[in-house]
Amino acid sequence: MMMRQAPAFALAALLLLLLSAAAHATVESTCKSISNVKYDFCVKTLKSDPSSGTADVRGLAVIATNLSLKKATKIAGKIKDLLKRSQDKAQKESLSTCAELYSNLIDNLDTSLSAIKESRKGDAMTYLSASLDAPGDCEQGFKDTGAKSPLVAEDDEQRQLCGLALGITNLT
Repeated sequence: MMMRQAPAFALAALLLLLLSAAAHATVESTCKSISNVKYDFCVKTLKSDPSSGTADVRGLAVIATNLSLKKATKIAGKIKDLLKRSQDKAQKESLSTCAELYSNLIDNLDTSLSAIKESRKGDAMTYLSASLDAPGDCEQGFKDTGAKSPLVAEDDEQRQLCGLALGITNLT
């Protein structure tokens, strides 16, 4: 009787392993499915989080949104520091605009993160879509005042991170 159970057990274990593997999205396959972000940026960014190797698509969306939130918080801190030090009226005006934009961006990302975790895709997509504009609007503020932006690289990376979070969330 034991001999008959061994092949059945092996078959059940193999089936469980296959189902488990199918539940996990690979970083590479997920990044290939997103058209709004460069593949290499996507892979490098997601793999910076050790849990990405075992995450499903929703888990990858959480990771991307968390990374975007962390970066936005860091940029908001830089804006605050620049505002304290700036003597240029046009730059101060632009930085004030950026501070407000990033405050809203952080709120939107925080709300998106909760929505993703709670499987409320529509809400997550709405707030992530809104977050996509903040970095570009920040840069536009500098153009409008004629001031040189000290945030070009940061705004570009933030735009990509927001796009990544939006793209992956769209796959959930």
